[in-house]
Amino acid sequence: MKVCIDTGVFIDYLSAQAIAGSSLRSTDRRGRAPHKLFEDAENVLKKVASLHTVATSSLTYYEVEEALFKQLTSVATGMVNASTIRVLAARSIVPQTITAVRFFSINVLDLTSTTVEEQLSNMELYVRDIRAADALHVASAISFDAEVLISVDEDVLKLDGFITNKSGVPIKFCDTDIALTIL
Repeated sequence: MKVCIDTGVFIDYLSAQAIAGSSLRSTDRRGRAPHKLFEDAENVLKKVASLHTVATSSLTYYEVEEALFKQLTSVATGMVNASTIRVLAARSIVPQTITAVRFFSINVLDLTSTTVEEQLSNMELYVRDIRAADALHVASAISFDAEVLISVDEDVLKLDGFITNKSGVPIKFCDTDIALTIL
């Protein structure tokens, strides 16, 4: 089975172990505490690595850094060179993401002009109000011919049953807990 992993899964996985990253997942999501979100993410990554062909968009690297940067804005305020400190601290999560990608044998899909064009031409992404970054992940999954896209984003999860891959097969959109039951 071909599976795409959205950025949020990496954030769940890295939050428990990332330098300065523990605040990335500090609240429950759909009745699961952050430690359970980490466990589910780790188990999904292990399962897809051993049983499936798996990929993520190269946009994931940007998004994990940006998520940590946003969390650090309240930490390093009023300091000399606060912006530089935030960038350096946030950048530390990217090598951790690269390590996770390599450890779990995840393919990284290039973000190309073709991906952008596919995103722009998909009317479902417009009518369902899917913002640019999420739409680019979905377009990447379509091009990859994914059968499953694992995401933590509520708007992306609402696409279940409405988006097909390049073979015309509906893509299953699900969070990690559901993914564990279908993979």
